[in-house]
Amino acid sequence: MEPGAKVARPVLGVVEPHDGRGPELGLALAGALTAGMGLVHFALPTIFHWGDALTGAPALRWGLPLINASFSYLLLAGGAVTLVMAFRPGLKAGVGRWLIAIMAGYWVLNAVWQVLLPMPMPRGLSALRWAFLGYGLAVAVLYASALVGRFPPAAAAPMRAGVPRRAPWVRS
Repeated sequence: MEPGAKVARPVLGVVEPHDGRGPELGLALAGALTAGMGLVHFALPTIFHWGDALTGAPALRWGLPLINASFSYLLLAGGAVTLVMAFRPGLKAGVGRWLIAIMAGYWVLNAVWQVLLPMPMPRGLSALRWAFLGYGLAVAVLYASALVGRFPPAAAAPMRAGVPRRAPWVRS
């Protein structure tokens, strides 16, 4: 095999070329943060005893954990698929771009909601509002940056004295 040749690797039954570059770090971080938030949300009903406040509303006592578990699953799955795309950039084409845009949209909605309708918190924990908002905005930016794309790697060219090298994405 020639140096620089692309190697096909199967991912979820799809063979796509691997260009030898590392993962898209921003997309990998967005996926990890999203999946992590999904995992944390699975535990929230137990941690905060959501059912205790709903003893007089059995339908809500049943439905709220289901809605939370469904939401948590979607975040976990969206984050996991994002992680796979970070390591296999070829999967970003087509539907992959839509998934990235949808995940960015979710995090933008999350941040806007927090600004317009802040979560009620005790004064001692009010700084957490800023942390939650920053988390949502940061993940939205990470997803949005993945939609911009990557620049191609610089081509190895011999050095020529006195002649500057041009970036590979600049057309002559």
